[in-house]
Amino acid sequence: MKLTLLLLCLAPAMFVASAADSSVGYLKVKVSPDKAGVFVDGQYFGPAARFASTEKYLIAPGKHVITMVDPRCEEATATVQIEAGKTATINQTLKPLPEPKEPFGTLKVISKYNLAAVMINDHFVGHVDEFDNAFQGLLINPGTYSVRIDLAGGQTVLSQQVTITAGKTSVVQ
Repeated sequence: MKLTLLLLCLAPAMFVASAADSSVGYLKVKVSPDKAGVFVDGQYFGPAARFASTEKYLIAPGKHVITMVDPRCEEATATVQIEAGKTATINQTLKPLPEPKEPFGTLKVISKYNLAAVMINDHFVGHVDEFDNAFQGLLINPGTYSVRIDLAGGQTVLSQQVTITAGKTSVVQ
């Protein structure tokens, strides 16, 4: 029951099969920083921390492109061959980007889907739980942005335009 609920909540439907199905393989992703988002064949799959030590995810056999994204680092991509009944593991350290320049406004994102991906102008910037309380927010340069919240598997649960003003906080919910 736990396995079924975990799969229904976290894994994209196109990659999931039942635990009894021997025609699936597994993926582990160990990336630093572990808040990086993991994308399988272009679809958001979840935060890297969920792919580390003990957790592994069911993936259809075949060749898959795995992209690891953290807004503070350069993206990394790996191609893996998933074989039925076997585990493919990716180990990656992302290279830090230079510090962004001021001025900044703050974006807060509030949603019941705490592990959902926050996308700004179609680029992954983190997970909802990184931007949703009184002490957290995304520092971002002033401007107008398209903000989207995507669940694992690609379902969009929110999409809206927001204008960020220097020194102010904008909330998307």
